Amino acid sequence: MTYQRRTVGIVAALVLALLGTLGLVGYVQGAKNDAVAGEKLVRVYVASDRIPAGTAASRIPDLVKIEKVPAKVKADQAITNFKAVKGDVTSIDVLPGEQLVTSRFVPANVAAATAKGIPAGMFGATFSLDPEQALGGQVRAGDHVAIVGITNNNGAVSDTSTMLASKVLITSVQIDGSNGDNPKRKEVTTAPTGKFFVTFALNQADLEKVVASVNSGRIWLAADPSANGAAQ
Repeated sequence: MTYQRRTVGIVAALVLALLGTLGLVGYVQGAKNDAVAGEKLVRVYVASDRIPAGTAASRIPDLVKIEKVPAKVKADQAITNFKAVKGDVTSIDVLPGEQLVTSRFVPANVAAATAKGIPAGMFGATFSLDPEQALGGQVRAGDHVAIVGITNNNGAVSDTSTMLASKVLITSVQIDGSNGDNPKRKEVTTAPTGKFFVTFALNQADLEKVVASVNSGRIWLAADPSANGAAQ
């Protein structure tokens, strides 16, 4: 009899533990559902698999899926209609699970001009830049920038800066870190981290000046008001 009572007691304890666990799981799930229900959900396009750089926008609908996310986590420049990137191609790889944004696309003619990274007759050179040296990390393939060289005078006199080249075409950008949020006027956003490996198309004279400047100091990029999308 004592053995039977002990068995019944163990079984009863296991049943109570199971019921308690199920109740806790139900409570947590209900709280999660209540939290999500209080937020506005919006539709976004998310990459189903890796989308290689150079993929035409017309092919993108077959490579993405639609997900509903809280409005506050919707990416800046998120694509809601593929007409916004009609005729464009992806400028860099889009990773699985990444929201599609317009900043990942460039006109097809720009991509064609840089199909192998470098237009005919130009030299390609890649430099490692911190975010603040690369326009806050907002540089993209197809942009035209000015390159400023800063010479380190080792404290003897103040460092000096020189405009090395203007209307320089950026052919590719690789990010070893996070590219941060797209900045909006009057809004504080997350800053980029890590290094930006930026490849430029340069003529021989500009290439020599830029390499020399990097060797003796550093370079900074600036938005070029004279570029207006024109090639170098």
